[in-house]
Amino acid sequence: MGFNKGEWSELYAFLYLLENNNLAIVDENLDVIQDDVFKILEFVFINNKYKIRNNSNILKTHISGTEIEHSIKTISDYAFLLLQKILSHKKAKGSFEIAELEPLINELLDGKKLKGSSKTKGDLEANVFDSIRLGTINLKYNIKSSLGASATLLNASNHTNFIYEVKNINDEVMNKSNAINTRTKLLDKYRYLQINGAKFNFIKVESEVFHNNLRLIDSQLDSILGKMLILSYEKNEKDIQKLLSLIIENSNDELYYKTKIGSFANAVTFGMRVSESWNGVNEVNGGIILVLKTGKVYLLDLIYFKPIVDKYLIDNIKLDSPSSGRYKMFKIYKENNKYYFKLNLQIRFK
Repeated sequence: MGFNKGEWSELYAFLYLLENNNLAIVDENLDVIQDDVFKILEFVFINNKYKIRNNSNILKTHISGTEIEHSIKTISDYAFLLLQKILSHKKAKGSFEIAELEPLINELLDGKKLKGSSKTKGDLEANVFDSIRLGTINLKYNIKSSLGASATLLNASNHTNFIYEVKNINDEVMNKSNAINTRTKLLDKYRYLQINGAKFNFIKVESEVFHNNLRLIDSQLDSILGKMLILSYEKNEKDIQKLLSLIIENSNDELYYKTKIGSFANAVTFGMRVSESWNGVNEVNGGIILVLKTGKVYLLDLIYFKPIVDKYLIDNIKLDSPSSGRYKMFKIYKENNKYYFKLNLQIRFK
């Protein structure tokens, strides 16, 4: 069975944590700050549960009631092999097979991929012992891996269109701007309009669903994102942290903007879908499982260290440039004698 690097990385994280079930919590710099708060007792999937027993065996229980034991030593050997195969595969994208892993996939995962549906936010679900609360809780985690291509956090769609009004131009400027078709046409269109005295005002998010979702976080969040999006073309800068530094004027601004963008990044990572009405509750409640190139697996914890998670997200995401043709970005159109264009919001990890 062929997996892409992200899917192989998810399997590696699962195997690693079956052997190393004390979760090491890290800060935004990936320095370990706690390693004795959470202990994974059991992983939970749709058809199977995997109970860790005495650090020597895994008991796989199928929904039918069938039970099979697997040696942690064998799982550890497979995890080491998998890591080497992922690291040696040079292509960042596309699926590839690892023949040596087929027996494990068939026996441990019933020949299926680890994550059943791309529509679910969580990658792993586990019953975890919390040493602070002295009880067992069910937690869902996202997996972010450094072993493959950078993951997209917010995918482009018609729901992520932002509409701007263009002032101080005429039909001639509109037509000349729309005719620009250089390799860097988006930047060139912005610069052409700026040189010709154009002024840009953010109007609204095109999608009412996405607009309402943003309002659950903050009533001004659409304007903040709209400001950062147009600024990314003015300054030719995609880094979220750097864009924030350009709009922050004082310490009060810094707290406000970083809190709102942190909450937004948190929402799209753990719960919000731009095309569906969101109730403000995140599906993922445990945090992010990080897979490093060294093979180490760490946790960014949402329960006790949410501000660290938000800071990590701000520090490690950037705006991306989706298809300008598909979303007609910077293509000026005229309605009721006013000029408008659209920009599209897409966000990915660095």
